[in-house]
Amino acid sequence: MSVLAVEHTTIDGNDVTVTAVVDEMRLLYRATHLDPEEYAPALCQAYFTVDEGEQIPTDEDGFCQYLDSLNLDWQLLPIEND
Repeated sequence: MSVLAVEHTTIDGNDVTVTAVVDEMRLLYRATHLDPEEYAPALCQAYFTVDEGEQIPTDEDGFCQYLDSLNLDWQLLPIEND
């Protein structure tokens, strides 16, 4: 899994909530006898705590790499059909 784009970030003290597009999160097709499961990027959310004095990258590429390094437990967000 890797973070492709950050949609929204909220920082409350040391607690951080991130909404991002994460690669290979939403199941597109179940496995068959001939083909493996296929996954697609999806909008997800994760939470983590920043240590006191820790510096978080402010550019998107750096922040995406930082999020990848944390090995977060990404939760799929529901698809909105308007």
